[in-house]
Amino acid sequence: MKLTHIITTVFIALLLFAGAGTAAESLYEGSITVITADGTATVEDVYKAVADAKGFTYSISPWGTIADINGIANTETEFWMTDYENNGETPVYSVADPVIEGAVISLHYDVFDENWQPLETKYTAKITVADIMTEEEAAASPIPALGIIAGLAAAALFLGRKA
Repeated sequence: MKLTHIITTVFIALLLFAGAGTAAESLYEGSITVITADGTATVEDVYKAVADAKGFTYSISPWGTIADINGIANTETEFWMTDYENNGETPVYSVADPVIEGAVISLHYDVFDENWQPLETKYTAKITVADIMTEEEAAASPIPALGIIAGLAAAALFLGRKA
């Protein structure tokens, strides 16, 4: 029993010293509905929707990639990398490229060594494109009205209860 305790303690210490105990800070994780004039969306439309929802702030580099998120900017050895999942056969190279419903955009701020090998991920953001709607579809959608009605009903129940 005592030997097992010592081995477990040593193993945990080794993991912590190796950096396995540190996790990247998540700056955002969530689903977003993108509303555009024609119902097609680009990566930048997704970023704008997240920024409008107060998910994070961002700026774009001259090359059409993320320059910073929440003021965390690219440097010579640390910068934002992007992965795309569930985007069908649609390749993505810049923020002007299209995304589809169900696409997942994973952003990670990585630290690289002199050989461009990733050493550490400091920050992450993960966006799921839940829906892409035209402006007309969004205006006709009952979801905002239902949310308001549900909020009023909850308020009425709260105010009508006896102390």
